[in-house]
Amino acid sequence: MNKDDLKAFGEALRKIRKKRGLRLKDLEDEHISFATISSIERGVPTVKPQNRLYYCQKLGYDVSQIPELIHRENETNNQIKILLFLIETCINLDCDGALERLRELQKQCKGQYMDVILYLKGLCYVKKNKLKRAEKYLLQSIQFIDEKNTSTESNIKSACLYELGKIYYFRDNDLNKALEYNNRGLKTFKPGNDRADIKYYLSIAKVSYLEKMYRTDEALQILNELWSEIQQIDSLEVKLSMYELKATLLNRKKGINQALSYAREGLYIARTNGTHERAVKLLTVWGNILQNANDYQSAENCYQLALRLENKLKDKKYLLVTTLTQLGKLYSKMERWQDAYESLSAAVARGKQYNDAHRYCESLMALGDYYLENNQFQYATSPYNEALKIANSYNFSRQKERILLNLSECWKKIGDKEKYIEILDQLQTQLRLRELDGIKA
Repeated sequence: MNKDDLKAFGEALRKIRKKRGLRLKDLEDEHISFATISSIERGVPTVKPQNRLYYCQKLGYDVSQIPELIHRENETNNQIKILLFLIETCINLDCDGALERLRELQKQCKGQYMDVILYLKGLCYVKKNKLKRAEKYLLQSIQFIDEKNTSTESNIKSACLYELGKIYYFRDNDLNKALEYNNRGLKTFKPGNDRADIKYYLSIAKVSYLEKMYRTDEALQILNELWSEIQQIDSLEVKLSMYELKATLLNRKKGINQALSYAREGLYIARTNGTHERAVKLLTVWGNILQNANDYQSAENCYQLALRLENKLKDKKYLLVTTLTQLGKLYSKMERWQDAYESLSAAVARGKQYNDAHRYCESLMALGDYYLENNQFQYATSPYNEALKIANSYNFSRQKERILLNLSECWKKIGDKEKYIEILDQLQTQLRLRELDGIKA
């Protein structure tokens, strides 16, 4: 028997035993142990053939019935696999219906395929934005896999870890924990197994987290490695993320012409496929690049076009916090101070509405910068202090350094020596921590 047949045979025997209300220890004797019976039911290939035959006979089946047992079990397994595939396909179309069918299947399977069922239940609750319940089922799926040593040919565990990373980022704004789970997902990933595309989702998510942590060189290195496999990537979402992040990172490295090329190509793909969310992101990135290239008019056109897509974003309107922040910075460079103030105030107001600490922190910092540039030092301290609270809460170390530096300048200009020294002490501590982190790395 091949590996699949051994598993099917073992599962068939397990179901027969369960149907008769027997426990493993009820069937052990001087010829077959509890451990051997357990191995047979799990389809462990190292079990001796005579032990399988003996256990089969103990349950009332002879050798001639083995092929029929395997055939029936394989047929049942194929039906369940098809059903699970259909349910997963329908999660985005009818989430409640998918969840109801999964509950029914969970009772029916009683252990088999439980890792997939729990994972799909987690996906349903992600879709319903009930992230605490989603987290519960994703962790249960991982626990089931670890305890039962199942899914040896599956990447369900990596898929669960990918979703958990997203939850910790979007719900908790915890970039460090998101990155930790993402790294675990990549480490767990098994090439050649099913769900091969999860590798690309994990890789691009890692690049995104590193970019937000200003770990630019690391992010760019991983993205360059991923680019060599772009022809094998089917997901439009992953591909567009690659273009957006490549443009963002190259812009940060002052590779203006290359960055523009990637932004333009990514936007063309987004426009062709009608993906408004990615179009907004890429238009904003394109505006950022043009702003760095001192083409202010074209940059403004990009931001304004992104803002006009607001009604197409549905539940992704938080993306425009970044667009408004960058537009405000642009107007400051153009010395259109009233326009700058209005854009930055709108960014802060919107940022406060959404659970996106990173975008909200950046908008507050930009408003503080606006006041600082206009020598309104007392006004600048308020958004800077609010941004500092967020940076401390979520360990945004690079933002914290910049906030402290600008805040110290404000207190110096105001003439408050005590607060100036206090902020400088905090900045010195922060810089020491970064130095220690660099030594550890």
